[in-house]
Amino acid sequence: MASHKTVTTHRASKKTITATRTAVTLATATVGSIALVPGLAHADPTANLNDVQNKVKDLHEQAEQASEAYDKAAGDLATLQHKVDQIQARITAEQAQLGNAQSALGSLAAAQYRSGGVDNSLQLMLAASPDSFLQQATAMNEVADKSASSMKSAQEIKRQLDQDKAEASSDLAQLQKTRDLMAQNMADVNAKEKAAQDLLNTLSKAQRAQYDTQQKQQTQQNTSTKQVAPTGLPPAPNARAQIAVNFAKAQIGKPYVYGAAGPRSFDCSGLTMAAWAAAGVSMSHGSSDQAYEFPAVSESDIQPGDLVIYYGSMHHVGIYVGAGQIIHAPYSGTVVQYAPLHSMPVVRIVRP
Repeated sequence: MASHKTVTTHRASKKTITATRTAVTLATATVGSIALVPGLAHADPTANLNDVQNKVKDLHEQAEQASEAYDKAAGDLATLQHKVDQIQARITAEQAQLGNAQSALGSLAAAQYRSGGVDNSLQLMLAASPDSFLQQATAMNEVADKSASSMKSAQEIKRQLDQDKAEASSDLAQLQKTRDLMAQNMADVNAKEKAAQDLLNTLSKAQRAQYDTQQKQQTQQNTSTKQVAPTGLPPAPNARAQIAVNFAKAQIGKPYVYGAAGPRSFDCSGLTMAAWAAAGVSMSHGSSDQAYEFPAVSESDIQPGDLVIYYGSMHHVGIYVGAGQIIHAPYSGTVVQYAPLHSMPVVRIVRP
């Protein structure tokens, strides 16, 4: 599941986000993960295989939830970075404007000083040419008015400059918090996955062989011809939705990978994002964001192409393809596959 109108956003490119996510994944430590599974340190090597399977599945789903949080944070980071870049560009321009305004004020002040020192009425009385003096006085009044205007302009530029600097400082601090959150989210993903592996390692050799066989059979079933082409699927209500549905169908059997949005692998929201991108519709890489980027529809009105959001935390999403079926990327170790609409708790349905 996991990790993203036709709306232009300022998010980082998918390649940039994926590359960053990959780097974080490789760099993040996964220490202390055994503590995530109560009693794991004392797990019974002969534990019931079904119990282990259920716990491993739960850990995969928790990891997927953390991955979705990572994807959301990655989108937030891209938006914040764009905002900071814009503010910093404004600051550079405002500093230049302030410098020009201050230079102009200096020139005006010098001109006033050179003409000052004698009262205007006395200067008129002493002037050899009153008409000439009056012309000069009018010019100096204009200089004074221009000086006042320039002063006001400089003060406004300085006020905006200080405001932008404060905003940039706040946003830069938020950028760092978001980076820290992304690292923690990916650490959670890795820790959950390691805990699942540790749990599998408590199985006996025979149990592990049985588990691996079951997983292989499940994967083969999900990628079989029947899985790829279930019968009775209706057409989508419009051309764009049909493109999205067709794209999702074409991904059946591709592996789930945290943070992936194609072309060789997907997480849940990466799949829905890529499917609708093929139809020209942009959305966030994150199921909880996708849940509120489009109008909600009732289940009685659901149509092929709609996005189905699952669980109270909204950490999973699939695309409805009709006949009570969705296509989704479940979690690590699985592949893109069909599933019944109500195979998970539905909390929201939206229509891109």
